[in-house]
Amino acid sequence: MITVGIIDDDRLLVQMMRTCIAQVPDIQLAHSAETVDEYLELRPADQVVLLDLNLRDSSAPANNVARLIELGSKVLVLSIIPDTKYVIATLEAGAAGYLTKKRSLDEIVTAIRDVAAGRLKPSHDLAFAVTRDKRSTRPRLSRQEHRLFVYYARGMTLAAAARRIGVKTRTAEDYLNRVKKKYEDAGRPARTKLELAERLHEDGIDDTPEL
Repeated sequence: MITVGIIDDDRLLVQMMRTCIAQVPDIQLAHSAETVDEYLELRPADQVVLLDLNLRDSSAPANNVARLIELGSKVLVLSIIPDTKYVIATLEAGAAGYLTKKRSLDEIVTAIRDVAAGRLKPSHDLAFAVTRDKRSTRPRLSRQEHRLFVYYARGMTLAAAARRIGVKTRTAEDYLNRVKKKYEDAGRPARTKLELAERLHEDGIDDTPEL
């Protein structure tokens, strides 16, 4: 049984989640609150917490995630409108995933299971937010650089990645060197394939590079 908490001041959404989860045999909605402070007063021990990105108490999203992780919970962040700065901040604070509230309840339930099992892949919602992150710590890559980066960091050889994006190996090597240089300039070394894979994971980049 996966125990779930929800922190959201949208009472209609909370009620909808209660109704939906009540029909799911392997998930139990154990606690709900409108703020993290109220939630912590319940002394919860939920495996997964659904956390609204922007609560009415104006608490810092990243700090909210950190406080929940201290309990041993995994955090799935939800929001109506993606705010890139705060979405990325919650990811860096340790959030296990991010979805917009436009997703169906079935999709949220699937994400809860994936988060609980530790197998959640970056969602398209998260990829959308990350690719629009304009902070200096995240390099701005061209479309071809991005595609080459994803294929190569996911395990393809350079030659295979070059074929996939329709360029010669020498051109792909140029793209790869530019990617490494951009990460180096951002203070995030990516000299080896392992480091490139780590940067890919840290930035939550979707594994479908056809953006």
